Amino acid sequence: MTNAESIATRLSELPDFLAPLKVAASRYLHYPSMCATDGTVSIGHRPWVAELNYMFVLFPGVNSVALERYSRRFGVEVPSAYADFLRAVGGAFCFGMSLYGIPPSMLGVLPLLDRSVLQCHDLATGVRYWAAGYQLPTELFHFGGRHYSYRENIGYFIDQHGGLLAATKQGKVVGEWSNLTDLLMDELRVSEELEAKLHAPKS
Repeated sequence: MTNAESIATRLSELPDFLAPLKVAASRYLHYPSMCATDGTVSIGHRPWVAELNYMFVLFPGVNSVALERYSRRFGVEVPSAYADFLRAVGGAFCFGMSLYGIPPSMLGVLPLLDRSVLQCHDLATGVRYWAAGYQLPTELFHFGGRHYSYRENIGYFIDQHGGLLAATKQGKVVGEWSNLTDLLMDELRVSEELEAKLHAPKS
């Protein structure tokens, strides 16, 4: 089985609520892609951005035991909708988006961020520290973000009722959704368009 076939199988096994992610990632399988021994899949090589840059990097999902251990260790209560995502995909980079996850090195006896290998952005760090950079209510759950312009990023949050929103650092809400599927449908499209402007292939 080729890398593309292995990755296509992995994408087909993702749950239905991640359909927008499956569709978007599948479009780039005709570009060089790879499946690492740890289960990380990298889709759509972009060497004009960086030597090891890909359109998508999807990290292996985490099981419920590991998720519970991580949550207790860092005092992070993960909303059910995002817990479902983490069981399927343990974190991701999609175009200019980052969906925070659980780096394997943070599950060790001594939790450390391993800088020697590419890992997803650490969810607990996002919730406990990066969220403070946004002028938003502290009870919001910060789980990711994306490029918004040449100079600005936005963050993704889940409120106490399960609603999802995107906001600037100044607290301006620029998007709202009722579920992760709808967020992915809109944001993957917008991020793909912005990445084409920010990182157009060199002729």
